[in-house]
Amino acid sequence: MGVGGVVAAAAMAGAVAVGANSVAGQPDDDAWRELGLKVVEQTSRTDQDCVANSFGQVKDLLTAAPCRSLSRLLFTLADDKGSLVAVSVAWVEFGDRAVATEFRRVEDIYGTGDITPLSARLLLMSDITFTAHHYDSEQFNTTVVVAEAENVKGAATPEFLHRITEVAVLTPRP
Repeated sequence: MGVGGVVAAAAMAGAVAVGANSVAGQPDDDAWRELGLKVVEQTSRTDQDCVANSFGQVKDLLTAAPCRSLSRLLFTLADDKGSLVAVSVAWVEFGDRAVATEFRRVEDIYGTGDITPLSARLLLMSDITFTAHHYDSEQFNTTVVVAEAENVKGAATPEFLHRITEVAVLTPRP
């Protein structure tokens, strides 16, 4: 059945216990296995320049209130049927919790811009357009974590892609 099938139904029903073996709420390979997935490839980058790696109102906010650091991760997940999902995760760290909260507020509004995901070419793949339709974010003190997921191959449901982002925001920072 593939990425969008029975596993998605179980995840939506809350039957999948994500990260049961993870440390401090961070998912490990078991969390992905519980969703019927495995990490195939990944790449990461750390940068100090959030403005250069953002666009829209998000960029405007980062120009006025610079971040301290930006870490980005791009990875692919596969199921046993050959389906493939690309996941982008960004950790945006600020010097002040209130600024981080404002950043998350703006980032969470669809259409206000975003942190630019790493290029899929780093994984030797064709570029992927992250639409923010399958998105989640979390704030941990002064750090905001943003995750997006997109189908590369197969037909994961929108609900399952969102479930992937709910796990991805707990990924350990590279």
